[in-house]
Amino acid sequence: MFDVRKFRPCPQLHLLLLFLFALSIFAVAQDKDAKDKDADKKGSKKAANNYIKLEGKVRCEKPETAESIDVPDRPGHAVMIEKRKCTWTEPMKLQGAKMKDGVEVGFAEKMEGTLHTHGFEVNKLDSGEELTIHINGEIAGEKGPAANKGRWNFTRGTGKFKGIKGGGNYEGKLDADDVLTLEFEGVYDPSDMVGEKK
Repeated sequence: MFDVRKFRPCPQLHLLLLFLFALSIFAVAQDKDAKDKDADKKGSKKAANNYIKLEGKVRCEKPETAESIDVPDRPGHAVMIEKRKCTWTEPMKLQGAKMKDGVEVGFAEKMEGTLHTHGFEVNKLDSGEELTIHINGEIAGEKGPAANKGRWNFTRGTGKFKGIKGGGNYEGKLDADDVLTLEFEGVYDPSDMVGEKK
């Protein structure tokens, strides 16, 4: 059996511990330095991309189709799906084309007084092409008036917009009459679009 009274600590133990501590600090510093250099490389790559700023406002009318199914685990929990017609009151402008109108199809989880929304808006441009936007956000209430905010990104484009990448944030409101108004801001990178390839 080990007798603690007979244990004699090594006189150099504190030096060994100090050395290990210093070594761990050095390793952490080297790791941070490597991560910073990697972030700098990524940042310079992003800076080289040709991002173009986007802004726009859209109004989506009261749903022409809406369904709701209760989830039986607790009161007020439901999944909803809807379809709305939308018009761009201040169109997004891309490559000389403007967003005109579209159709939004979305679903939401209603839970604890909040709507967690996911949807797709297929938009026609005045040039004849189409752009699909995916939205993902929250409405701070089960019905209007309520604030609405989230993120968006392009998922599909036709014609010269095929291969488009971009996205950003949106905010707006769900009115008492169930009309939805949203303000979009973000960027897109035209370098992967077929219309930009040479």
